[in-house]
Amino acid sequence: MTPLLLLSCTGMLDDSFFLRVDGADLFVDAEGSPEQGVFVLLLHGGPGGSGQAYNLGTWSERLESEVVMIYLDQRGQGNSQGHYSSEEVTISRMVEDVAVVIESLKARYGADIDLYLMGHSWGGLLGCSALLHPEVQAEIVGWIEIDGAHDVPQLNRYAIPMLIAQGQVELEAGRNTAEWSEIVSFAEGVDLARLTADDSLSINRYAFQAERLIETIRWDAELSFWDQGGYLFASPESLLTAGWSGAQTNLLLDREIEQTSLTGQLGEIDVPSLLIWGGYDFVVPVALGEDAVTRQPDAELVVLEASGHSPMFNEPHAVADSVLSFISQN
Repeated sequence: MTPLLLLSCTGMLDDSFFLRVDGADLFVDAEGSPEQGVFVLLLHGGPGGSGQAYNLGTWSERLESEVVMIYLDQRGQGNSQGHYSSEEVTISRMVEDVAVVIESLKARYGADIDLYLMGHSWGGLLGCSALLHPEVQAEIVGWIEIDGAHDVPQLNRYAIPMLIAQGQVELEAGRNTAEWSEIVSFAEGVDLARLTADDSLSINRYAFQAERLIETIRWDAELSFWDQGGYLFASPESLLTAGWSGAQTNLLLDREIEQTSLTGQLGEIDVPSLLIWGGYDFVVPVALGEDAVTRQPDAELVVLEASGHSPMFNEPHAVADSVLSFISQN
């Protein structure tokens, strides 16, 4: 099927398919305007998430009006299932999947499309890992990292002082004192020189709790109930299957992710890069983005002060503006 046959009467692309890659059936959903020949392959967070969880609200509508968004469900997550062994659930295997998806997109929509790679949270780690392979980087026009967890040991070390500092501000202001007292007490008791796996889990849990306590963070007013979860009931895969598979994928990748540090290799990513960070992201603190932008040859950092870990849903217009401006300059 040619790209022309995939266009709706409005000229918008609406195309979804499964791509079989070594036993895994990867779900790919392409939506948006192909007029400029710009495609953005999104690597979702998690592990255990799905691409469709990002196809929501203002930010995706804005982006799809000018580019084609590719919502990929990674191996063993969302609608992507299949028959493969647990030994194949590794970062390197996921990187190979990304490379095959890129090759498939260019075969399906044209070798001359401008393809950008975008990763959020865990997707930032996966995207950076993929771009460290020259053959993958050669196929990409630009890299967009949104609160990307490309160095988990380091982000944990950044999270502790951030939790303590913000906790002190909140306690002095008398806001949510019981919750913040618990968070600060935990953070002050962590030995940064000897972080354990249990520490990492607790840091992540308290980081999400802290974000929920920040009163200036807002969510996209245009997100309906259907947007925030009801869409899952229309999924081509059962919720039980997707939920179980995603949880197992998370467990299989957890130890490798917790030990992965790509900071020292970021200088090898020399495609134009846009780093977008929420100023109140305690999960992946902005300090990680500030460090990253100094290491990549052609990178810029945008910090959104009214956002947490998911700025695309906190300040959707600001995220869309930044992404579209970045694309227009490249």
